[in-house]
Amino acid sequence: MRSAHGILALMRVSFLSAASYRVALVLSFVALLVSIVPIYFVAGALQPVVEESIRIEGGRYFDFIVVGTSAIYLISAAAGALPAALGGSLATGTFEALFVTRTPLPALLLGLVGYALSQAVLRALLLLGAGALIGVAVAWAQLPVVILIALLLVGAYFAFGLVAAALVLAFRTSGPLLAVVNSGSILLGGAYYSTTVIPAWLQDLSALVPLTYGLRAARMLLLGGAGIGDVLPDVATLSLFTVTLLAIGMLAFGTALRHARRSGSLSQY
Repeated sequence: MRSAHGILALMRVSFLSAASYRVALVLSFVALLVSIVPIYFVAGALQPVVEESIRIEGGRYFDFIVVGTSAIYLISAAAGALPAALGGSLATGTFEALFVTRTPLPALLLGLVGYALSQAVLRALLLLGAGALIGVAVAWAQLPVVILIALLLVGAYFAFGLVAAALVLAFRTSGPLLAVVNSGSILLGGAYYSTTVIPAWLQDLSALVPLTYGLRAARMLLLGGAGIGDVLPDVATLSLFTVTLLAIGMLAFGTALRHARRSGSLSQY
């Protein structure tokens, strides 16, 4: 119960902070909805070029892009929310106060990122809903399985956020890590084009990107008429990535936190 209260309290703080900039918040969602219009026309123009390469993932490029963009919202928030929140709490001097409470560490971390992740989920759902209004044919019956895939993706990229947060604790900056993770995932994970059209050596690298498996499975279910059995290999691989990366991320963050407490470096912020 204490964990749930802690998560909700931290999310409420983030919400109140964001709500103080109401105009910017509203305009960000308006911009999201407006952006789908040029995407629709650009996708229509490119449809004959890419149709064959994305056939197993629905075959319609506009649908393909909408799902890919929704996934980018999720993984960007999952990777970036914790180091951003951690950096902010260190700068304002609230970090140590948070970590001396009785709230368990996992609950604190979830509370720090909960609002950002909730907002990313809302953006993804709005984009999918707006896309459906102008022609995206989504198999909504497959949504429960796709939600599971999305959770696995969020977990995998939250692990990168844990490593970035560990770097913030140890070195006061996460360096280029998040830029590399986000850019590399977009480039190699099939967000805007099928991984089958990139050079062979890049296809080998794409096999190391969690987004590759999550996006392919989600598109096949939502857009391609596939069943659960068709995507089990991708889901199993993504699950392995998530478990392994989370273990590494928690180890890195725990090590950095213990080092910061022993060395007293937190008081330098």
